[in-house]
Formats: sequence, C-alpha cells, structure tokens
Amino acid sequence: MSPTDTTAQVPPPRREMGPEEVVDTAIDEACRALHLPTIRRRIQEMAADAMRQRSSYKDFLAHLLEAECAEREERRKQRLVRDANFP
Repeated sequence: MSPTDTTAQVPPPRREMGPEEVVDTAIDEACRALHLPTIRRRIQEMAADAMRQRSSYKDFLAHLLEAECAEREERRKQRLVRDANFP
C-alpha cells in the first residue's frame, strides 16, 4: 500500500457508551479483578429483583455477597470431595 493510498483500514468509530453501560463495564472489570465470578454472573438478575422488591442498597449488597459466599462454599465442598479421591 502506498503512503498516498487513502483506502488504509481505519478501525470503526467506537460507539459511545451510555451511563448504564459504563457502570456495567466498571462492575464487570471490578468483579474480574476481585475474583467475584458469582456476582459478575448474577448482578443483572439480582439488580432487577432488587428493583422490583424496592430493596435498599445495603440489602442488595448483602444478597450479592451472600450469593458469592454460598457459591464459594459449594465449590469448596466439591473440590474437597474431588481431592479426597473417593472410589
């Protein structure tokens, strides 16, 4: 391709994100960094439930953290059984 060729590939313009998308992206990145897979996977569903139930922020946060703890405990139990190598 010559330097004067104007058909060079230009990446498409980035679509502007709305405020909700920015927040969703920030939550997703934080959950990845903090290793919170359950919260990352269930945040949308649980946020919708909290909105329907008119939960307070603290109640919503408590439910998120409880779900994360419960799933971690379940994974821990499964890992211990697997590591025990039962016949």
